[in-house]
Amino acid sequence: MAGFLTMAKKEFYDIIGEKKFLLIFGTLLIVILVSTFQGGLQYSSSQSSTTTTTTMPGGQVPGGQGPGGNQTRPIQFMGSVSGLSQALSSMVTNFSLVGGVLAIAISFDTINSEKQRGSLKTLLSYPIYRDSIVYGKYVGGLLAVALVSVVTFMAGIGVFLGVTGLALTMDTVLRLLIFFGVSLVYMAIFLAIGLLLSIVLPQPSTSLLASMIVWLSSIQLIPNLGYAIGQILYPVRMTFREGGPSFTMQSGFTTIRAIISGLSPSTAYENIVNSILTTSELQFTSNQATIVSVSVDKALLTVAPSLIYFVGLLIAIFAVAYIIFTRQEIR
Repeated sequence: MAGFLTMAKKEFYDIIGEKKFLLIFGTLLIVILVSTFQGGLQYSSSQSSTTTTTTMPGGQVPGGQGPGGNQTRPIQFMGSVSGLSQALSSMVTNFSLVGGVLAIAISFDTINSEKQRGSLKTLLSYPIYRDSIVYGKYVGGLLAVALVSVVTFMAGIGVFLGVTGLALTMDTVLRLLIFFGVSLVYMAIFLAIGLLLSIVLPQPSTSLLASMIVWLSSIQLIPNLGYAIGQILYPVRMTFREGGPSFTMQSGFTTIRAIISGLSPSTAYENIVNSILTTSELQFTSNQATIVSVSVDKALLTVAPSLIYFVGLLIAIFAVAYIIFTRQEIR
């Protein structure tokens, strides 16, 4: 236990003292501050829009009735209504991009760089277990990631609240805490990926390249692959002769794309967070659309499969890294 804590403490201080960590940390902080400032302005603008005209068949209006279609609340179709999801969408996207890069930068050379220097072999000559080394290095990196998450979240949410003047309710605080927790798990996944590749691959340059390929696949390749396979199995392209696709084709395409894209940690992260931050949505019944609030419990129930996959993926990646390292021959 003492060896594990010593290793974690040393790894943490080594990481936060590196220039690459400070550079990416500063970049992430600036990006988050700018995105939350812009999101706050958009949120305030949507709240100040007091009248939106929406006409439904028969003179019905979403959330109200009567001819003329005057609605005294901002209406947004195909998404949340004045929710945190749209206000913080830029923050979520930027965090999924830069946060993943930061986690990889921390861990891509965790093991193989020490192998090259010979310090790992020297370390193993002392009475210290291998599991203490891998646990300590991962926890040290996780503490650095947690530090980044706390600072960027407090700064970003502080700017957002300052711009919007939004009062913090228990519901809002709970949603933001879940947002923070999911973001920490997301960065922990890429931290584990970097650790695994640094154990498997002998050269830091190779493990960095492999880590970036995994990151790019999560951001671009897997979501695009889901779209392409969905189009092959359920073509939903509109034609002038046949019109739009059938409901069966649309639902099939949407399901296939969601399943494959959801395998990407980045897509799963954004889906989970956006669902948690969605405070209200539109429900259509016949000719009328009603604004319905979405509770935290309902949002969690909706994304439960993605949450289970998210946590399971983290455990699986770290378990593989742990098993390989404890059985690997160190020269």
